[in-house]
This record gives sequence, C-alpha cells and structure tokens, in this order.
Amino acid sequence: MIMPFEQSVSIPGGTLHTLQWAGPGGLAPHLIFAHATGMCAAIYAALLAPLSAQARITAYDARGHGGSLLPAEADQTPTDWHLYGDDLRALAAALGGGPFLLAGHSMGATSSFEAAVAHPGLATRMLLIDPPFIPFDVAESVRRMRDSGAPMANPMADRAVRRSAHFPSRAAARAAWAGRGVFAGWPDAALDAYISGGLHDAADGGVSLACTPAWEAATFRGISTTAQDSFRAARLPFAVLAAEHDSTVRAAEEAVIRALHPEAPFYRVPGSGHFLPVTHPDAVREWLYGLISGAFPAR
Repeated sequence: MIMPFEQSVSIPGGTLHTLQWAGPGGLAPHLIFAHATGMCAAIYAALLAPLSAQARITAYDARGHGGSLLPAEADQTPTDWHLYGDDLRALAAALGGGPFLLAGHSMGATSSFEAAVAHPGLATRMLLIDPPFIPFDVAESVRRMRDSGAPMANPMADRAVRRSAHFPSRAAARAAWAGRGVFAGWPDAALDAYISGGLHDAADGGVSLACTPAWEAATFRGISTTAQDSFRAARLPFAVLAAEHDSTVRAAEEAVIRALHPEAPFYRVPGSGHFLPVTHPDAVREWLYGLISGAFPAR
C-alpha cells in the first residue's frame, strides 16, 4: 500500500488530522474524503491509496474523531451535521480553496454533499457512499420536534452512548470488537487501522475511544433533516453508491433522488452492507476512479 503522510491542518478552533497522498503532481485533481460517524480516516487508507496515481488525496478525521483536536462538547452539538460541513469548508480553505472532488461515506457523504450544495465553489463533482438522513416523509416533523426539544427515539444514539469507552490495551479492544457488531465482516487490516486511528492512549496506560460515546451519540441524534432540500437544490454532478443490505438509503428515498436527478448514477453494490468501503473496496474504488476521471461506471 502506498503510505500517506500525516499532517495536522489548522482551522478556526483547532486542527484537523489528515492523511494525505501527494498524487502525480501537475494539474491532477484533489480529492477530499470524509468518513462515517465514530470512525476515522485510517480505515479508508487501503481503499484510497491506489487512487494516488491519478489524484492528490486528503482524508481527514472529523471533529471529535481520530487525531483531530477541535471542541466536541454539548455546546457544539452537530445538529443537521452542518458543523461537519463547516469544518470541511475550513479544511478546503486551508488546502487552497478548491474546488475539489468530494467523496464521503455515511455521515461524511451527507455532510459533504450538503456543504457542497450550499457553497457551489467547494466541489466540482461528488460521490456519496450510503449517505444517511432522516426519511424524507418525516424529516419536517422530526425537525420541528428537535427544535422544540421534544424527546425522540434514536436507537443508534442509544447504542452509541452505551459503548465501552476504555480498554486496558489495544489488544483487549481488538478482542472485544473482532467479528462483532459493525465490525462483522471487516478484514483484519481494516480493524487494525481503526484500532490504530480510533483510539487514544490513556493516562492509566490503557486506551480510550477518540470519538467518545457521548459525541458519537450526539452525532447520531444530529442526523440531517435537510437532505431532501439539498437534493432538490443540487446542481453539481454526483453519484450515489448504496449498500444492498441494511442501507441508509431506503427505496423510497432512492426513488425521490432518481426522479430529481435522472442523470445522476445510482447503484447498489451486490452483497454489500453499510460499511461497503471496508468490505467491498474494489467495487467502491471503481466509482472513485470514475469520480476522478469524470466518467462514473455505466450500470
């Protein structure tokens, strides 16, 4: 694997930890990749490294994740994930202003897409990999309830807040996670990358989650209610790559997206689940090559 170099990029309020591949130089495009809730850039390194023959690549740890050092407390609650979009814009400015190619998985896909739609100079085109959002038919009512402070069920947030945050060692964390929950079906190298990038050394000699259970839960509770508005307003070319099983994009929302953008490729990767960039990297990489070349695969 072509190894990236690590760099901390200063943005207002702190730094974003990035993995960067220099690319072929010259006028090669620059791709920025955003990860899923609770994850980190490191788990996508094997997916992205081969692309560095054609593009400069920056993968970054979001606020409250991995090695990034930015406030991630209650008063920075990422409602509708706009905070993550703001951080992406700040990163883009620090990297030269763009426009960039954008790709993201899960929360990284939705937050990057909505930022790109709201700020047309940010991106030339984009790949969304299984983007999550509140279902379109209930988004407005959920937004009203959220704004009113009414309690709402959120099983993902409830599970996240119960996660064990501390382990006596990385080996203990690996033993607890291997083959279980979201890590089921992950190759060993991907799990090892998460253990390396998603845990911090603790003062007692153990390790702790870089993305705290409270922040992960807050992110899940802040899931976008504005995605349909963004799809309506979108003018940049994009493609959606979705999972076949347990996808965050239901058939109902797929139909809406296809109706709004019949020219935008939409493809479900056979046999895949939500973590398809980790479990089906070859299929996802083909679409990333298409993003770079400007010609998504014909399906």
